[in-house]
Amino acid sequence: MIRFYNGRILALKNGFDLIENGEVIVDGNRIIYVGKAKEHNKNRKYEREIDLDGNLLMPSFKNAHTHSAMTFGRSFSDDMPLQEWLYDKIFPLEDLLTGDDIYRLSKIAFLEYLTSGISACFDMYYFPENMARASVETGFRTVMCGAVNNFKESVPLLEAYYNKYNDYDELISYRLGFHAEYTTSVDIMRDIAKLAEKYEAPVFMHSSETMSETQECIHSTNKTPTELFDQLGLFNYGGGAFHSVWVDENDLDIYKKRGVYAVINSGSNCKLASGVAPVECMMPSSES
Repeated sequence: MIRFYNGRILALKNGFDLIENGEVIVDGNRIIYVGKAKEHNKNRKYEREIDLDGNLLMPSFKNAHTHSAMTFGRSFSDDMPLQEWLYDKIFPLEDLLTGDDIYRLSKIAFLEYLTSGISACFDMYYFPENMARASVETGFRTVMCGAVNNFKESVPLLEAYYNKYNDYDELISYRLGFHAEYTTSVDIMRDIAKLAEKYEAPVFMHSSETMSETQECIHSTNKTPTELFDQLGLFNYGGGAFHSVWVDENDLDIYKKRGVYAVINSGSNCKLASGVAPVECMMPSSES
């Protein structure tokens, strides 16, 4: 067991609860005590006792949408719009990546997360075996998400990953997912919807990130990305829509009805000048 003592503890009880002169006791992978310092806790046997010296101990952060191995693309072609950046710069480089590259690049990201107080991420990328290995070796928790599209991976592979990595390690889990409407055919999305039905599982994807993406989807299908996904049955068991900037009232009604999480990415959207997600409209009202 490890004991953290002589600190200020931020507990997420009834919102926020700041405990002065508090302590936290950890046994293996479980927190077994959070609260005021107690005399009998001092008499236990501990592997380590850490004096917080009055500093704050708080729950870690979780990053709900990452492409961790894309540390290779940092500060690369920063002055380009999303579609041009993806198709002309990133996708060609990704074609050159090996599993060993993903292992090393992911490990860089995980170590950076940990030094920033982030203990888990929800990651959409390729070579999950290598990502999982890097995650376990660094003691980092990763929820991996499928990244199927027209030119990478496949629905059968997505199912194989789903079954393998939900029984891999306590730090690893896997969710159904695909890249986006504009990179994934309707036939592929239909097949992923069948998987969602088979496993009664949520599905995750990029959605309504830019104005042009949303407008082109409406032009080609007469539906917003959200409406299209809902019609195909992708949201029958909930899911998550990364970015969700260009969503309208009906889209948000679908989110609410289906149990879809809008995972906003304000830093990315600001960098690309993609727009601002309507966060106030997404917040639960006092009447609901």
